[in-house]
Amino acid sequence: MTENPFEPTYSLEAADTKRSRAWLSLRKLLVLMVLMAALPLALVELINNDEEQRLLVERARAELDALGAGLAGNQTPRLVGIGQFLFAVSVAHPVMGQDREGCARYLGRLLSLEPGLLNVGLIGLDGRLVCDATGNGRDVYLGDRDYFIRALRDRQPALGAYQVGRVTARPSMVVARPVVGESGRVSGVVYAALDLAFLAGVVPELLSPPDARVQLLDIAGVVLASAGADTAPIGTPAADPVLRAAVIEGRTGRLDGPSGEKPPLLRNLHPVRIGGDTVMYVAAAVPLDEVVAPLRRSLYGRLVGILAIVLAVAGVVWSVGQRLIVRPVERLVAGLRQVETGDFARALNQPATPLRELDDLQRSLASLVITLEAQRFERDQALAALSDREARYRELFKANPQVMFVYDVRSLRILAVNQAAALYYGYTREEMLDMALPDIWPGRTPRVEQDTQALPAVAQGHQPVGPVAHLRRGGDIRQVEVLVSSVLFEGFSAELAMVTDVTDRLDAQAREREGAERLEQRVADRTRELEVSLRELEAFSYSVSHDLRNPLGAVGMFGQMLQAHLGEGADEQARTYLARIEQGVRGMERLIDDLLALAQVARAQLVVAPVDLTALCREVLDDLRLTDPGRSVEVLLDEGLQCTGDVGLLRQMLVNLLGNAWKFTARTSKPRIHIGRETGTGGAAAAFFVKDNGAGFDMKFAGRLFLPFERLHGDHDFPGTGIGLATVQRIVARHGGRIWAEAAPEQGATFHVELGQRLHG
Repeated sequence: MTENPFEPTYSLEAADTKRSRAWLSLRKLLVLMVLMAALPLALVELINNDEEQRLLVERARAELDALGAGLAGNQTPRLVGIGQFLFAVSVAHPVMGQDREGCARYLGRLLSLEPGLLNVGLIGLDGRLVCDATGNGRDVYLGDRDYFIRALRDRQPALGAYQVGRVTARPSMVVARPVVGESGRVSGVVYAALDLAFLAGVVPELLSPPDARVQLLDIAGVVLASAGADTAPIGTPAADPVLRAAVIEGRTGRLDGPSGEKPPLLRNLHPVRIGGDTVMYVAAAVPLDEVVAPLRRSLYGRLVGILAIVLAVAGVVWSVGQRLIVRPVERLVAGLRQVETGDFARALNQPATPLRELDDLQRSLASLVITLEAQRFERDQALAALSDREARYRELFKANPQVMFVYDVRSLRILAVNQAAALYYGYTREEMLDMALPDIWPGRTPRVEQDTQALPAVAQGHQPVGPVAHLRRGGDIRQVEVLVSSVLFEGFSAELAMVTDVTDRLDAQAREREGAERLEQRVADRTRELEVSLRELEAFSYSVSHDLRNPLGAVGMFGQMLQAHLGEGADEQARTYLARIEQGVRGMERLIDDLLALAQVARAQLVVAPVDLTALCREVLDDLRLTDPGRSVEVLLDEGLQCTGDVGLLRQMLVNLLGNAWKFTARTSKPRIHIGRETGTGGAAAAFFVKDNGAGFDMKFAGRLFLPFERLHGDHDFPGTGIGLATVQRIVARHGGRIWAEAAPEQGATFHVELGQRLHG
């Protein structure tokens, strides 16, 4: 018969399962560490690349601004020169006289001197061409051209929009000027048609930035000339919607595209002004990707270089780590597995390693092997001793005077019986071995069927079960207590039952209960007598406390009179005596007030009503803050605390409890008071606690806590009379409740209060 061993809390199978989940090997770890070391280098490269990209973009913007501003500046003097040229033409005699033949020859000679012009002509007031440099446009109607209309209307030079000339049939842009005679009368309009192809030639082919695109736009956003990548056709609206919108709105300078623009562009727009009026625009743009492309290629090259270095270092680490770390660790793991199988001799065979830590592990493994070998030897000895001890236990079981037997937990068949059990139940040992447990323990059922009957003590074997009825031979029923312990008996799950007869003890206890009931009656009688005496004592205490006020007041008055009589002539010793008298009088007055309050608690008639304890606590705390405004105390107050009782007495109870918490946290750096709800015991109608983190007290003095005049702190630490908690205890008692405290020195105190449903008047 051996006891069931403790079940292990772990197993080798569980350890193997956990080990199989590991995915990271030493080789992978070494390479991973090399890769992690390369991450800061790559991060630094990326950060530097971002900064370089920012600087490169700013430089490209500046170059683009300079390009646009330069081209705009070049166009202004050219247009001004054409305006001056037209002024000279307008005052020429052939033009002023409108001699068709002479005018045509004159204008033809001028056209040969201006390679950038397609045509020069004179338009009459009727809108028909009078003469032109080509000689092919006589009587061509130009009265609907915008430059003609504006020149006559404003009597100022005018620049027309993009057009295809009716005489030259080529794209052009016209500058016009009215012809004003000496009398101030306008006789016509001279114009010069600019060759847009020639205008495109003035845009430089070598642009900076190299991938920039430059366009000359009229005030309607039509392309007059362009150069660079993706050259736009002349006479078409600008393809970039951002540029078109900026021209229409008159916005110039740097222009940002919409969020997520593809491809992103750096662009600007510069006006070409004559006399303060914008006559055309210079638009410059460059793809952002083209600006940063060289820098990105450089970054990719550096990252590839870092990767190559990392791979080379990883290869070296792999090779060196394989020889110095991985293989020695694998040998150690193999040695541990040999220890698991009991092959201790092979586990000790570990070659030397140059690494100190691995050498320490090998030494620890050798020490572990030696220890396990010694433990195996001790285990073999212990098993032999256990076998011998089991044999002695069997003999002890048989000869033990305690009634004991063993039964199967499922079938309840009796498996073993000692001699004391056979004698107690009146059977022979062989007869009991043929019996089942219900034969001697009626109503006992197998473990699997007694879910509602099984007691924790039965399963644990710590306390006896009972008393229960056991049946002896001949029908004699005895009351017994049974201590049951789980055991293994010859491979069966069994229970060892130790039986103690308590029949005589129960009879004696019954007789004791009868005597106790008589004693309780006598105690009740004496209690009533004691209550009468207590009431008389309370009345006496109230009278004495009240009558002490007159002589005490006289002592205080004579002390003040003596102090006034001595005046400034009183020496230090006399002033000390007078101060002690004053202090004693004030302390005695407080003590009398507390005694009167204590007596009033016992004498007051209860006025029972629903009470909001939360609101009552809040009022008391407000009074404490007004009394001691210099303190800052953190207060946690639970909402919804309710009870039924006398509101005056309950307020006095809270004044004492919260006042104590306020007082005993005075020396705490961060004082805190918590008033909260508790579950309470079964008979409590309301339960709450008052907790502070103040001075606390030693729990070995808790029995004196609610006695009058008992104080756990001296007056020099915390002043008081020792009556407050006694008053609280009486108020709680009158409300059918109880109060107790939990505390530790310098760790605060918690007072638990339960108010019952039955009130004591």
